Amino acid sequence: MGLRSIKEIFIIGHGPSSSHTMGPHFACEYILNKYQDITKVVVTLYGSLALTGKGHLTDYIIDMTLKGIDHEIIFDEKTHTRHPNTMKFDVTTKKSRYIENVISIGGGSILHADNIDNKAVGEIYPHQYMTDIMNYCLEHKISLYEYVSMYEDKDIKEYFKKVLKVMEAAKERGLKAEGYLPGSLKVRRKAKEMHEAMNNGTEGIKGNAMKAAVAAYAVAEENASGGIICTAPTCGSAGVIPGCIEYLRSANLSDEKIIEGLMVAGLFGIVCKMNASVSGAEAGCQAEIGVACSMGAALIAYCFDKSTVDIVQSAEIALEHSLGLTCDPVKGYVQIPCVERCALFAIKAINAVKLAVIIPDDDIHVSYDDSVKTMYKTGLDMNAKYKETSLGGLAEIISGEK
Repeated sequence: MGLRSIKEIFIIGHGPSSSHTMGPHFACEYILNKYQDITKVVVTLYGSLALTGKGHLTDYIIDMTLKGIDHEIIFDEKTHTRHPNTMKFDVTTKKSRYIENVISIGGGSILHADNIDNKAVGEIYPHQYMTDIMNYCLEHKISLYEYVSMYEDKDIKEYFKKVLKVMEAAKERGLKAEGYLPGSLKVRRKAKEMHEAMNNGTEGIKGNAMKAAVAAYAVAEENASGGIICTAPTCGSAGVIPGCIEYLRSANLSDEKIIEGLMVAGLFGIVCKMNASVSGAEAGCQAEIGVACSMGAALIAYCFDKSTVDIVQSAEIALEHSLGLTCDPVKGYVQIPCVERCALFAIKAINAVKLAVIIPDDDIHVSYDDSVKTMYKTGLDMNAKYKETSLGGLAEIISGEK
């Protein structure tokens, strides 16, 4: 078993959720492309999709994608399914009737339910684990970026130029936007105000780490508003990497170097996705924001020319100390605590790198793969109410009313 392309870690599309918005959108497109002469489609949403779909605009995106076709959406909150982001499509054509079960596995990716145990479809890398990748790079004296370049398509850098452009555009929109995030929570957009306070030298709001936090906040607000963003590895965690990029901009690093760093970050993301999960519904927010933090740490460490061991260690520290983080969005909206969380974990990625470079390489006891495995096992053991169902944690304590 190897790894799939890192492109699926960075998917461009509408927020606010890669699993609840992008995934259902792609699933509907899959049905439309597979079946001709459709007369009706009944879409049944299970698990987390049923419980928090309305807050994540799941019904809106399905209605938009199936526009012009007679369709019905059923929110089934009671039926248990193996994967919490399962959709059943009951398709009627002029000739017959078909049942398709599709799961949204996180990060905008979908998988036919029959293939739930086969995550190796379309693998392009020969290695499955980060330890093997790191040892291969050390043995052959190549960088992690060179490793990625060996196996990805020739257009990979062009793809990441687009990714960087989308992230930067989302940040700029977020820094200018005013008003409220959509939905009943009435959360006011704050990135513009924070940015202005920082530029005015307000005490306590200055420095490159705060620039990263504000940029992350801006992108997270854009995502929560349903704007065009890029998953990294999900919509809910989409602010972390742009925040880290803003930190790198403060060091005057070139687009070329940042794009290389994004490719390295993608490698850590795909290791998590293939060997564990990047879905908050499956493994809690540790699988979204924790993985994003590890990717951000790898990005920063690479761009500052740290050693391969230090890059891997930076990512490991970031992930290890995100373990156990629950996914508890209030009322199902990707607003509380998701927006602030992106800002905070951009800073955490920066600090993970600073810590990694002063820890002796011969005193590393926990590998990145150890943390990935632990993250997944923790997610499986986690009570379902803490996994994007909005039934526990902050979502239970806070009513969402002013």
